[in-house]
Amino acid sequence: MKYSLKHTALAIALVGAFGVANATPLVFNTNTASVDVVGTFFSGTLLESAITDVTTPSYTGTARTAVYDTGTGLDFYYQFTNNASSSTGVERFSAYDFSTIGVLDVDVYQTASGFGDFIAGTEKSDFADRTAQGVIAFSFVPNTNSKINPGKTSYTQIIRTNARAYTDGNFGLLNGHATNAAAFAPALPVPEPESFAMLLAGLGLMGTIARRRSRKES
Repeated sequence: MKYSLKHTALAIALVGAFGVANATPLVFNTNTASVDVVGTFFSGTLLESAITDVTTPSYTGTARTAVYDTGTGLDFYYQFTNNASSSTGVERFSAYDFSTIGVLDVDVYQTASGFGDFIAGTEKSDFADRTAQGVIAFSFVPNTNSKINPGKTSYTQIIRTNARAYTDGNFGLLNGHATNAAAFAPALPVPEPESFAMLLAGLGLMGTIARRRSRKES
């Protein structure tokens, strides 16, 4: 069952202390050494969130996602709680589609704190990676203790971007059995009407110049 909170205009007042945090940049097809931990989330205006109940033959649980507007870009949040009744842990998250965002315009973080729809987490991701096809993933796999084991909840994984628009995305979960949950992703902004007007005016001017040149050559 999926619950969705759409276009909430409430600005979250909780900011909290971060401590010193350095961005974790992503290079295509290269694992990061780690994912930097921050004290809490980066605040902002909640735009949309979703909670999806996940069921596979080996694990069941709850996937939580949200997108926040920070004023300078959009932050995308992901978290998974593995039910105590599951038979296996979850090894990996994937977020899709981030292909519209440049290499230097996305960073990843994680936090153990609870806020909004997200609850306090106990399982840190060990590294992140990114593909040129738009997948950003978080792995919990160097040893069996780092999985999101039955009865455990992941840290909330954060993807910080300079995007100004978003659309539907995909939250993938993997450990033997793969499944998908609702999520959000960056989108190319729709041009304002004024931009269309300027484009049409520019095309019209170019057409006029071309016609004049054609007459002169004739």
